[in-house]
Amino acid sequence: MADSSAVLEPKPPVAREAHSDAILELQHVSKSFATGGPRVKILDDISLQIAGGEMLALLGQSGSGKSTILRLLAGLAEPTEGSVLRHGQRLTGINDCLSMVFQSFALYPWLTVSENVEIGLINQRLSKEEEQAEIERTLTLIGLSGYENAYPKELSGGMRQRVGFARAIVAKPEILCMDEAFSALDVLTAENLRTEVVNLWHSKPWDLKSIFFVTHNIAEAVFMATRIVIISSHPGRIRHIIPNPLPYPRDVNSKGFQSLVDAIHDAITALALPDEHIARDAGPPAPHEAADETRKAGKEAVRRRVESIPQVPVGRMVGLLEVLEDSKETVDIFELSASIGKEFGDTIAIVKGSEMLELVDTPKHEVFLTGLGRQFLAADHTGRKAIFARQLLKLRLFQFITDCLQKSKKMDADILLEELAILLPYDQPEKLFETIVDWGRYAEILDYDTDSHCIFVPEDE
Repeated sequence: MADSSAVLEPKPPVAREAHSDAILELQHVSKSFATGGPRVKILDDISLQIAGGEMLALLGQSGSGKSTILRLLAGLAEPTEGSVLRHGQRLTGINDCLSMVFQSFALYPWLTVSENVEIGLINQRLSKEEEQAEIERTLTLIGLSGYENAYPKELSGGMRQRVGFARAIVAKPEILCMDEAFSALDVLTAENLRTEVVNLWHSKPWDLKSIFFVTHNIAEAVFMATRIVIISSHPGRIRHIIPNPLPYPRDVNSKGFQSLVDAIHDAITALALPDEHIARDAGPPAPHEAADETRKAGKEAVRRRVESIPQVPVGRMVGLLEVLEDSKETVDIFELSASIGKEFGDTIAIVKGSEMLELVDTPKHEVFLTGLGRQFLAADHTGRKAIFARQLLKLRLFQFITDCLQKSKKMDADILLEELAILLPYDQPEKLFETIVDWGRYAEILDYDTDSHCIFVPEDE
């Protein structure tokens, strides 16, 4: 296999793969949403083609805009900038050349299997006999023959998702789209269903030209896709476009498969956990001649330097430190993800939070305890809180909040939520607020009263 570092060179958004048989295309697409304050940009300058004869995977962490891209392709949302093209023409309205399979099954519980699948034929002008023939053919193809009259509640998760696939493909789309279609299934069921989808794709039993699927599972992308697109977050931007040359059927235990998985792991880790960080304690900006301008520039500089925090509870970070202690203080991040039973994106969030507090370090994809991390684990309950508080107050976000609380010792939560929306427009203020309260309570530097809806400084005992 070719050197993985070569295929992971990031491509600028303007660079598009040249496919003469492109079915759908995003041309310099950006998408923003109004939030009551400044507009929040979810996607930035996305250019991508879905060509005939390929299985394309879109890989990224939660919040990177993957599902928004699906909605744009389906015609359920319009881009703020740029164009969505279908066979070279601007897409207007709902895109009837694709069908969707969802993560949550999305079946009607009061309808039988046959009746749920029949919904996929709603836009086709078929006689009742033709409809029945198509439904029976599709159910046989998907492995649901004999379950025609069953209701969703009588089926396992895997069988219910098969109904979702049957409903999608009975419409005979050009592109089958899947939005994390396997993530709600147990490991073995998901593995079997992925294999069956790949086999169906190669057997071409219906007029399907392409499959486009969203996932956060790296091994799933490598197992299924012919091309893998890695998207970053806040806002979503295409960072890597990776061809997958591995022949089908793919062996997950082969050297080539593991090599490509590792290369993608490294690429995503480099985006989420860069080895070089901007110094948190950078000095104030150079003074201006006018005092008012100085204060204004200083305030804006603080705002620019504020970094969000991963939305993970304190307990999970403490648990990470204990896992590292049990693992002789260092572990591979991908092995860590498997050992704690968390998705890779969730694991990265836990590690990133711990790294921001300088309790762990992450050279490449290794995670190890720092001296401060060992000191934290060795301390008693009070000592741990003191270390945690000291590290929190190094973060600009908590410096900003504690500065606001210095005078009055109390602040209306709505005011803080408005400030968070301005400071960190790509985050969800309510969820970020919950994490701030969780971390601040543990460190005993702030607390929240649900009755008065105020955030306040706890009284010293």
